Amino acid sequence: MSDATLNANWQLFLDDWAVARSTGFDRIVHSPQPKGVVIPADKPWETRAAVPMYVWRDETGVFHAFYNALWWDDKIAEENSSPGVRLDRAHWSRASVGYAVSRDGLHWKKPDLGLIDAPAEIDRSRGVVPQPRGVTRKNNIGVPIGFIRDLHLYGNVTDPKKRFAVRPGIWEITRADPAKAYFAETMPDVLHDPDWRDKLIDAGGTFNPRRRVLHFWDDAHEEWVAMEQGVTGHWLPSREIGRFSSKDLTNWRAESALYPDAADPHRLEQYDEPMHLIPFCSDGLVLGLLAWFYSDRTDPLGGPTFTDITKPCGHPDNWPFARKGYGGTRIVVSRDGGKTWDRAASRVDWISPGSTDESPDRIAWPDCPPVYVGDEDWFYMTAYNGNHLPFCADEKQTPYHVHRMAVGQTVLYTQKHNRYVSLSAGEQVETLITRPFRLEGDELQLNVNASRGQVRVALAEAKPIPILPNTPTTAPHFYDRTILDGFSPDDCEPIRTDGVAQPVRFKNRSVAEAKGKTVYVAIEAANADIFGLRVV
Repeated sequence: MSDATLNANWQLFLDDWAVARSTGFDRIVHSPQPKGVVIPADKPWETRAAVPMYVWRDETGVFHAFYNALWWDDKIAEENSSPGVRLDRAHWSRASVGYAVSRDGLHWKKPDLGLIDAPAEIDRSRGVVPQPRGVTRKNNIGVPIGFIRDLHLYGNVTDPKKRFAVRPGIWEITRADPAKAYFAETMPDVLHDPDWRDKLIDAGGTFNPRRRVLHFWDDAHEEWVAMEQGVTGHWLPSREIGRFSSKDLTNWRAESALYPDAADPHRLEQYDEPMHLIPFCSDGLVLGLLAWFYSDRTDPLGGPTFTDITKPCGHPDNWPFARKGYGGTRIVVSRDGGKTWDRAASRVDWISPGSTDESPDRIAWPDCPPVYVGDEDWFYMTAYNGNHLPFCADEKQTPYHVHRMAVGQTVLYTQKHNRYVSLSAGEQVETLITRPFRLEGDELQLNVNASRGQVRVALAEAKPIPILPNTPTTAPHFYDRTILDGFSPDDCEPIRTDGVAQPVRFKNRSVAEAKGKTVYVAIEAANADIFGLRVV
């Protein structure tokens, strides 16, 4: 009988991979706790947004953030060479990378860096779209990083020389090719070390050709992977998620990996589309924070535009898209390196959008992986208090909100570690039986909340047993006939607590005695949420 290994990697119940059989459990998506805006868009160079690019915590516990600062500037229309941008006011903004620092991850400071000029004031005299006025170098922008990711923490990479994937930012500042890819052994100290560029390691190519990013190494297919907002900017019949892969960071392949299906609602006023996906490796899986867009296709001023590039909102490359709408974030999981994504948990929002156009989180989308803080996962997200692209596709480029412009800010959500999805039992005792696992550890742990109920565990040998003449069976619900001595539910000390790594104890036996055996793990639960299990 083939079996999987139960080791220090958590087996999470985002999908049914670890489950042989269960009855009476409900799969529940658990929303994280909102902590509100933590990096506000409160500077003249943030009139459009102050939204996260990458957030990390150093060895002293201090939080750092590189974030995208964007400000509206109609002069872009005169300067940009792209016909689509010149004609579409929704893209008339400038951007730079800002830096913020925090002791607690909640209260952030924006220090003066003095690197580049930024707007000194905001001119609101010409209508609802704020414009820049004057310049100042007393600002926190100009960070010369275009992309960075800790591949040890999030990318399934163990090579110390390839811990960080780094793409320098604006070439005028970095004096480097903005498309060229690098690795780094340590976090580049771009603000204090004048020689930080010399410490980068040439990656020998570029990151994915669409947006020049890199997310993880896929062991199964021996290739680098980046997940992207579509294989290109061509979104018919709807937006989709693209998977870019390369074995050498030179030759890339693009495939569609996730898109709406027949189970997704597709009403014109709320047409479901994936917007983008933030993947990160965890416990042998690739988890995905999936930005989900509810586009409004009821009106051509907000729905897909089919105009040619000489008309307002026209775009090259046959690029019709739905402009208006709002969105939340969902959870997906991949067990094949991002080629396919299980959507068992993604039919509902993990983070729901605000209920009205005025809600500060009318759009709540991911931009970076979680920061691990004790037994919690902290998610720094983008939140907009209004529709996606904020201008109608009409001749006058009319804003959707005639009295204000929607602004993007950085918000924080927190959740106990790995508690995205549970299998939850009610008042009746229910049983969950795992697939056969070979135990490779000394202690069985559950990520479980049984504070209002009870959980008990049994270990049973996974082997064929005779049920009918000459007819053995491996049906998992017969586990009760192969329970290992001393490992029955009655031998288990009941769990009546809440813990992200709660040890399972047996009265007279140690799980270490079953090490190396192939077993079913049977979990009896009432009034409890079970998120995952592992052996350490």
